[in-house]
Amino acid sequence: MTELRAEIDAVDTALFDLFAERMRYIHRAAELKRGTDIPAEVPERVEEVVNNARARAEAHGLDPELYGRFWRELVAAAIAEEEVRLGS
Repeated sequence: MTELRAEIDAVDTALFDLFAERMRYIHRAAELKRGTDIPAEVPERVEEVVNNARARAEAHGLDPELYGRFWRELVAAAIAEEEVRLGS
């Protein structure tokens, strides 16, 4: 079990590295949107991203409902971060 738990911890670390990378892209998006009429939240894009996550989850044999909800929360947090950076 110790070795298995270490492997799970390594995957978790890699996931957080990827989440941090994703957030850097969110910060860049906020920079590009600053001074434009593009809002932080674009509902069509939110649905596209969530639907993509659901499809990817299903393709990997994972629960699309769970990952859809998780991704919706992730996107909501990204939008909130963009809004802070945009001063909205």
